[in-house]
Amino acid sequence: MNPRILVVDDERSLVGALQQILLLEFPEGQVDPAYSGEEALSCLAGADYDLIIVDLRMPGFDGLELIKGVRYVEPDVPIILMTAFGSEAIKKQAAELGVNYYLDKPFDVDNILQAVGACLLALGATHG
Repeated sequence: MNPRILVVDDERSLVGALQQILLLEFPEGQVDPAYSGEEALSCLAGADYDLIIVDLRMPGFDGLELIKGVRYVEPDVPIILMTAFGSEAIKKQAAELGVNYYLDKPFDVDNILQAVGACLLALGATHG
């Protein structure tokens, strides 16, 4: 599997770590960074992604606003929402927007790989 994944977070060190983890798991894949919601939408305008991993809190517009924009452009792309500031209200909003996985920060490598694997497996089932 050669997935194309977009990782969106204003925390550059986390984006870099996720890129390394995901490329070790999917060496033939591509993991693009975006450090803001605006940058993520620019990436989406130029490429199709198999998965988007989004942080909730970012400068500019937040992860939920980004997900609304993503759903307008790519209604079926799997999305993982990650946050250190979660609540039941946020989880409910995320579910209403069709978020596939919700991860509380900090998370371990197994958590993110399990969520990514499940999203990509489901994508393969619907596209295969």
